[in-house]
Amino acid sequence: MIDRAVLEPRDPKTATTFAVTLCVVAGGLGAVVTAFTPQDLVPGAKAPVIATSLAVMLSGLLLVVVKEQFRVWLWLPVPLLGIAAIVLADLATHDASAAGQVVLFAPVLFAASQLRAPAAWLVTCCAVAADAAIVLALSPLERAVTDLASVGVLLVITTWLLVRASERTARLTDKLREQAAIDPLTGLVTRRVLDDAARSVLTSNDGDGGTSLILLDVDRFKTINDTWGHPAGDAALTHLADVLRAHSRPDTVLSRLGGDELAMLLPGCPYDVALRRAWELVEAVRTCPLTLPHGEQVALSISVGVAHAPVHADSLHGLYTTADLSLYDAKRNGRDRVGAAPEIVDGTPARG
Repeated sequence: MIDRAVLEPRDPKTATTFAVTLCVVAGGLGAVVTAFTPQDLVPGAKAPVIATSLAVMLSGLLLVVVKEQFRVWLWLPVPLLGIAAIVLADLATHDASAAGQVVLFAPVLFAASQLRAPAAWLVTCCAVAADAAIVLALSPLERAVTDLASVGVLLVITTWLLVRASERTARLTDKLREQAAIDPLTGLVTRRVLDDAARSVLTSNDGDGGTSLILLDVDRFKTINDTWGHPAGDAALTHLADVLRAHSRPDTVLSRLGGDELAMLLPGCPYDVALRRAWELVEAVRTCPLTLPHGEQVALSISVGVAHAPVHADSLHGLYTTADLSLYDAKRNGRDRVGAAPEIVDGTPARG
C-alpha cells in the first residue's frame, strides 16, 4: 500500500496555487490552440490531444473542490497527466524541437519543488521516458540520442537541486517549529501548544471525565534568584519540570507558560482526581529539594490552582480564569498548597 505521506506536498497551500495555475493555463491553452489553430496534426490525433489537455485543466480544478482526504491522491497524477499531454501534443504535431521538449520541465519543476523526493523522482523518470518516446519517434537516431542525453541530464540535475534545497528548507522549518513549540530550558511545550491541545480536547468531548487544568508556580522564586543566583532559578524550574514528568500520565500535556509558572492539562480527568493529583505534586516538590552543583540543598514549594471543564467553565478562557483564581487563593492562604476554586455564579467564576 502507498504511504499517503509520500504523496502529500510539503506545503499544500503553495502546491495547490502552483498546480492550479499551471494546469488551468497549460491545459486550457493547449485545448484552445489545438481546437482553433490550423496545425499539421496526425490524422485522428486532434480529439485525444484536446481531451488530454482538458483532463489536465480538470485535474487542477479538482485540487480546489475535492475534500482534503481525497486530494492527496491527485498530487502525483497531476504532473504525470501533464507529461502525457505533452507527449501526445508533440507526437501529434511531429514536434521534437527544443521547444517541444522543454515543456517537460514544467511538471518536473512542480514535482521537484512541491512534492516529496520519491514522488519528485518518479515524475522525473517519467519525463525522461517521455522525452525518449518523443525524440526516438520523430528524430534521426543520432540526434535523438543527443537530445535525450542533454534533456535527460538537465531534468535530473534540476530535480536533484530542487529536492535537495526543499529538503534543507524543510529541515530548517521543522527545527524552527520545534523551537517555537518547546521551551528550551525545561523541555516542556510552550503556551501555544498547550492552548491548541486544550481547544482540541474541549471541543472533542471525548470521555466522561471532562478536562482539568492545573496551574502552578514556584513559591518565593525571586528569593531563590536573589540568594543563589539566576542559574539556581533555572535549575529550580528544570527540577520542577522533572518532578511533573515523574507524576504525569502519558496523555498529560506539560507546559511552561512563562517565568516560573507551569501548567498541566489533564484530558479525561475528573475534578476530584485532578485535586488529588495536585496535592500529590505539592507533596512531591516539598519532599524533593533542589541540589545545587556545590551540594547545597534548596527546599522548594509550589502553589497550585485547579480548574475543570465543565465543572467550572466550558471555554479555555474560563478554564484559565478559574485556575488563576484558585492559584491566587493558594498564595493568599500561605502558599505550599492547592487553592480552592471560586464559586460559580451564572456560569462565571466569582472573584470574591
